[in-house]
Amino acid sequence: MAEFIGNYMPGKPNAIVQNMPGGGGVRAANYLTNVAPQDGVYLGVVHETLASEQVLKPEGIMFDMSKMKWIGVMSMITSTLTVRGDAPATTIEGAKQKEVIVASTGRGSITHQLPTLLNAMYGTKFKIVGGYQAMGEMTLAMERGEVHGRAGSLVGWTQTRAKELADGKFVHVVQVNLHKDPTLPNVQLLVDLARNDRERQMLEFMSSSALMGRSLLAPPGTPDDRVAALRAAFQAMVNDPVFLDVAKKRQHDIIPATGEEVAAAAAKTVLLPKDLSAELTKIFDQ
Repeated sequence: MAEFIGNYMPGKPNAIVQNMPGGGGVRAANYLTNVAPQDGVYLGVVHETLASEQVLKPEGIMFDMSKMKWIGVMSMITSTLTVRGDAPATTIEGAKQKEVIVASTGRGSITHQLPTLLNAMYGTKFKIVGGYQAMGEMTLAMERGEVHGRAGSLVGWTQTRAKELADGKFVHVVQVNLHKDPTLPNVQLLVDLARNDRERQMLEFMSSSALMGRSLLAPPGTPDDRVAALRAAFQAMVNDPVFLDVAKKRQHDIIPATGEEVAAAAAKTVLLPKDLSAELTKIFDQ
C-alpha cells in the first residue's frame, strides 16, 4: 500500500512507513487520536480487533474507533478454526461429541477466543493448549500431531499451506467474517450458528473485526475534504490492474471494502449493549 497509495493522491506524495509497536495497535491509535496532526498527513494501519477491544478491554484506550476517519480496507481478514483432516472431528457438530485439541498463543487472541466462545455457546469440546508463540509454531505443532488444530487468519493458510488445504490435509471448520470469503463458499460462517437475535449480536460483534482487516484510517479530526481525497485515492489503488498484478505476484489477496462500509461496522461494534459485552468478557476470561 505504501508503494502505491501516493500515486493516486493530489501531488503524488511519498508514503513513509513508521512502525509504532505497543498494545497490539493501541499505542498507535492513541497517538493518531491525541498527538498526530489532524490534516490527513498522518494515517494509520492498526490491529483489526481494536474496536472490539475498546468495548471489552477499555483500559489504556484513549480513542474511539467509531470516530476514526476510515479510508478503506485493502483485504478483509477472514479468520478460521482449522484442524487436521484426520482430527477426531472436522465440523462443529462433530466437535460437540469428540474432544479436539487446539493450540493457542494466549487469552487475548482469536486462537483462544474462538474455541472458547464455541465451547461456551454451543457445547463443543475444544481443549485449548496455550504457550505457543506464533501461528507458524502452532501449524508445525499440528503437523507433528501435538494438537489437532488452531484458529487464526485465513491468509496464513493460503500463503503457506495451499497445497495441503487442497489435498485435505487441513480442513476449515468455521470461518469468521460478516460475509463468506470468496475462496470458502462451503465453510460455515460463525454468525450462521446464531439461534436468536441475542446470539447473532454477539457473533456479529466477534466477526466485525474481519471487515476492519488491513485497513487505512485517518485521525478523527481530519477535514472532510481530505478524507474524500484519501478515499478516492484508495479506491483508485485497489482497482488499478498494475497494483492488483503486483499483489497477486506477492500472494496478497485483495478483497477491498470502502471507508464508508468500515465506518458503519466500527460504529455498530462499539455500540454493543453492555449486558452482551459483559457476557462476552466473562466467556473470554474462562
